[in-house]
Amino acid sequence: MATRIWIGTDTGNEGDLGTAANWSGAALPVNADDVYFENSSQSVTAGFADLAAVALSSLNIAQSYTGLIGDSTTYMQIGASTVEIGYHYGPDLPAGSGRLKIDLGATAAAITVHNTGTPSDDNLPAVRLKCNNAATTLEIRKGKVGVACETSETSTLSKITTSYVTQKTADADVYIGIGVTLTTLDVKGGDTILLCAATTINTYDGTLLTAGSGAITTINARGGTITSNSTGTITTLNINETATVDFTKSAAARTVTTLKLNPDGTLKYDPNVVTLTNKVQSDYPVIYRAAAA
Repeated sequence: MATRIWIGTDTGNEGDLGTAANWSGAALPVNADDVYFENSSQSVTAGFADLAAVALSSLNIAQSYTGLIGDSTTYMQIGASTVEIGYHYGPDLPAGSGRLKIDLGATAAAITVHNTGTPSDDNLPAVRLKCNNAATTLEIRKGKVGVACETSETSTLSKITTSYVTQKTADADVYIGIGVTLTTLDVKGGDTILLCAATTINTYDGTLLTAGSGAITTINARGGTITSNSTGTITTLNINETATVDFTKSAAARTVTTLKLNPDGTLKYDPNVVTLTNKVQSDYPVIYRAAAA
């Protein structure tokens, strides 16, 4: 195991990921290495697939790295057990990268996004990820992040957590594409858009918008606001504490099979388009009051 730092300035091969002289020690990263992109503006512009077969111990991209990785159509392909993006421990506030396109392949990864730069590409987040292992987890604390966010892309993850650093509703903007296979989504802050199906969604704060046609097995709404526009069936919806679940922003027909509404929870829906299969239930003695949505 070795530490390899991206340099990328080899004459005639600038930006080529697969050129040994572009790495510290003049050696390409291999399995179990720790790789660092930091304190540099040198972009990765070629050789995006040259390290596709490598499974790193860790991939570390500091906020002090301001170069670009990937181009309009291509991701850097590399596996890593641990991925840390946008971290910074020191004075000032580095700008970060406006484009980090990383395809982790089939390697199971624990990914943390601490922050991102301002996106370099119109209408697309600064950090774009693809991964294909059902054990992979992703936590986003701040910045604009997309998972398989373009229509033709796919990914598989165990869990995505959206969080925050200082501003619960504004720090993180997360886009989860239609081609994602996802087991659990935890929304603890930020603004999240979900276009795919999910087995379990837990919300604590922030906002979540669901769209598309993905079915959701269970939603545990404990806080924050969910705008549910997806036409996929919600099998179980539990609304608790201060959470609001709003079905009124779309006229598409939808079904909730089992609904539980507990004290202080808020449900907004139009019975002409949303079918509640069962009688509304609660875990506690409650009074239901209707108000215009």
